[in-house]
Amino acid sequence: MLRQLAATLKGQNHFQRLGLTEQTEGGAVKVAYFRLAKLYHPDTLPQGAPPELEKLQAEVFAYIGDAYRTLTDDKSRAAYIEELKSGGGEGVDIHAILEAEELFQKSCILVKARKYPEAVKMLSDAIALNAEEPEFFAWRGYARFLASPDKKAAQPEAFREIQAAIKRNERCAPAHYFLGVIAKLSGDVTGALKHFKRTVELQPDHIDAMREIRMAAQKK
Repeated sequence: MLRQLAATLKGQNHFQRLGLTEQTEGGAVKVAYFRLAKLYHPDTLPQGAPPELEKLQAEVFAYIGDAYRTLTDDKSRAAYIEELKSGGGEGVDIHAILEAEELFQKSCILVKARKYPEAVKMLSDAIALNAEEPEFFAWRGYARFLASPDKKAAQPEAFREIQAAIKRNERCAPAHYFLGVIAKLSGDVTGALKHFKRTVELQPDHIDAMREIRMAAQKK
């Protein structure tokens, strides 16, 4: 089933992969993505699943994630529609995209495990394979900040990289959350709360951002 799905997704455009049309409103992109992510996210596989199954699941999720990141941002979505109209969309190195996605998923696990230097290296490798994903840059900026023993000195560079990711895709919820965490650790409580609220606006089920907002409300 997964093998057939991966083969089907390979031949589809981003709209088809999410079960949408070019006329579908932007909000439906997020709904479609989360519906599919619940089914095909690599974390949904049971422990001890065969390596081949893990690879297929990662491939399927990479197609879904690539479609979501392209269509969730108004500018990239409009550019992609124009590309489709002109017969573009071909010639993409899907193997590089899939490898980058796999590295990205592993780097997220490393960040959560507090292995920040390793995560930074892996994210840099992912960016070298696919530099079109703003989220890769956001995570790298965040990991670099956490990896630095001098958080005050690391803050400006981390902010710049994460803000650059937001400039490319303003709706990148993780980037807003990371700015909130950095602001909080730097003592900017008001700025942190602003970023956490924006995170929840973009991703209502972002548990960590919701927790931060509740904690801030309890302190008042």
